[in-house]
Amino acid sequence: MRSKLTPAGFHYVALRRPLKHAETHTYARSTAFVAPITALIPPNGTYNVANINVPVDDVTTAFHFIAWGDGAPDVGDWREFLGLEPGVDLDENWVSNRQVQNLFLQDRDKMKQGDFTGIRGIPNQDIAMRVTMGPIADRTHDTLGASDGAIVEFRRYMMEQVNAYISDPEKFEAGVFRGHGKDIVASWQGVIPKDVDWEDPVAREEHKLEAW
Repeated sequence: MRSKLTPAGFHYVALRRPLKHAETHTYARSTAFVAPITALIPPNGTYNVANINVPVDDVTTAFHFIAWGDGAPDVGDWREFLGLEPGVDLDENWVSNRQVQNLFLQDRDKMKQGDFTGIRGIPNQDIAMRVTMGPIADRTHDTLGASDGAIVEFRRYMMEQVNAYISDPEKFEAGVFRGHGKDIVASWQGVIPKDVDWEDPVAREEHKLEAW
C-alpha cells in the first residue's frame, strides 16, 4: 500500500498481482481520500462508488455508501445489493440489525462454501471491523504492517490538520480544495506495466491494459 498527498487530501494505491500478464504488469487500485470525510473508491467499470462518513458525535458515525453514473443501480436494488434495506436490514432509525451481540448475522455455512466473511454486503463487512474495535480504540497497541500504509497516512494527515487548527484557527482550511478544472480528484483502477509510475495519469492511461 502506497500513498501520496494531494491538494484535496491524499490518495493511496494497492498494488496486486493480476490474473493475467503477472510477469510484466501490476494490478493497481487507487482510492482518493477527500478531506475530511469522503473516500472515492475505484470505479467498477459500470459506475462510480464513494463512501462518506459523517460524524454524529464523539463515538457515532453515519455511514453513507453511494453509487452514481449511467450504469448505477436504482436505490432499491442498491440497498438490496448492500444488505442495507430499510425494514429488512435497518430499523426505523436506520440502525443495522447486524450487531456485535448477534455476530453481525455472520453465516458460517456460506463461509464453508467460499464466502470469505459470511457477512452480506461490503459496507456491513467494513462496519463490523469498525464496531468491534470499540467506540474509542487505544491505538498505542496497534501492530501495523506494509498493507496499512493508508491508515498511517490518514492518521498523520488528520493530526497535521488538528495541529494546524490549534496553531491558527482563523486560517484553518482542512478539506478546502482550491484546484482548477484540470485538477480532477478521481479514483481509478487498471493493470499497468511494472515500470510505469502509478502516480502519473498520462503514463498509466497510455499503457493501461483494456482487457485483463
